[in-house]
Amino acid sequence: MQSDANTIGASVMFIGLLLGFFLCFYGYVAKRLLVSIRSVFAGSLVFLALALLVFQQQSLLTSLASNTVPSELWNVMFTDLDYQGVLINLLSFCIGGLLLFYLSRRKSFAAHLIVASFTGLSMGLVIFLLIRRFLPLQASFIMFLVLQVIILAYCLIRFDSYIALESAIAGSLLVSYLLSLFWYLDFWLFFSLWAILAFLGILNQLHRLGRPKPEKEQQNG
Repeated sequence: MQSDANTIGASVMFIGLLLGFFLCFYGYVAKRLLVSIRSVFAGSLVFLALALLVFQQQSLLTSLASNTVPSELWNVMFTDLDYQGVLINLLSFCIGGLLLFYLSRRKSFAAHLIVASFTGLSMGLVIFLLIRRFLPLQASFIMFLVLQVIILAYCLIRFDSYIALESAIAGSLLVSYLLSLFWYLDFWLFFSLWAILAFLGILNQLHRLGRPKPEKEQQNG
């Protein structure tokens, strides 16, 4: 991480730290904005995964079984296809993001359920890709199924708490990464700093979410 330290200016570092600390400890304040951004990511990722599963199932399974999953997936999505296949993937990505963004702005129960489900599914897919770097495909898939059920259930039952949890983890990761670049920290120090900040951020946000809302806020929202 030392080689990247000189490429980050003081202003970028300062803004990044402010953003990271805000997300880590006060992300719940910007819940509506975070849900909208998160919905775009969730819709794009899940729709793209569905497109690959429907139209390129064999190539998808082959890439997941390889030792270089990210590069192989990139080849499956864009490099090894004609323009029609690339167009399907790009349209799936864009339509999914736009659709989930629209639903995230709706206040109906059905829209909330869809957004929560896609958010949980997208996080499960990200975790699967991370696990696949360290475990064989079959073991990764089994662990993915177990974690996916837990994440999806938590999203559906306590969506606000889940968004706060994600915000704390992302914010603490950003702060730890920037401080590691600045102080040239080893990986174990980076990981320890991230774990401590994430733990404190999650505790703070869940504690504040558990507080009863003031009467005026309850009447307005």
